[in-house]
Amino acid sequence: MPSESELRRRLHEGTLPRGEIDLDAVLRRARARRRPRVALAGAGSVLAIAAIAVPAIALNALPGGSVMSASEPAPESAGGAAADGAAEGGAGGGAEDTALLIAPAESLNPCAVPVTEVPPAASGLVITVAPVAATAQERGIPVTVTLTNAGAERVTGTTGGRPALTLVRDGVTIWHTNGPQDLVARIVDLAPGQSMSYAASFDPVVCSPDDDAAGSFRPDLPAAGPGTYALQAAIDVTSDDGSVVELVTGPAATVTLG
Repeated sequence: MPSESELRRRLHEGTLPRGEIDLDAVLRRARARRRPRVALAGAGSVLAIAAIAVPAIALNALPGGSVMSASEPAPESAGGAAADGAAEGGAGGGAEDTALLIAPAESLNPCAVPVTEVPPAASGLVITVAPVAATAQERGIPVTVTLTNAGAERVTGTTGGRPALTLVRDGVTIWHTNGPQDLVARIVDLAPGQSMSYAASFDPVVCSPDDDAAGSFRPDLPAAGPGTYALQAAIDVTSDDGSVVELVTGPAATVTLG
């Protein structure tokens, strides 16, 4: 079909007699035929954008409780679309598009379960507890916990206001940090060799899986009694952009209860 400009040119030159064709009607019909195509193209753009956005949303919604790195497939429970979207996005966006999701440090060692072995943090961060000597009847025994950058690079990020402590007897958890904590963030900015400290406390008592289910331990848990125990610390360190949460642990300290 001749374009609008071509029709007007032919009419002006006299090669298209006005009495044979209603030029205005032709132009109206031509414009009407173009409108559906424009609308369809716009709808296609919206669908394309939606197809890109949905996998990213699904990936961010994956539940915590397990470690997932960029090299690992998304869990089946997260849905095939999330896995496919993450794989396609990784080819163009790189590892920064995939968040590292992990269970909170306070969920690491449940009551009456052997303590979890955690590999050293890739950043070089290590968390330690000062040795403790106290009486078996004490409660809320204070300890000093230290986060140290034992790596070769500066580490920045944030942590919660308290580390998670685990009291261990014969390799099994008998008490751990529990109950609500203040929504306080500590800024981490440690050059190699630098440290920062946290104040914490523990109770020398024995908990059970039922106590874990309650969230906060009851005040009348049975005493652990005199003896030698181990006390471990763990903490979650979140990167500045919130995309990575690193679980940091360290060697256990000796607790002597008389």
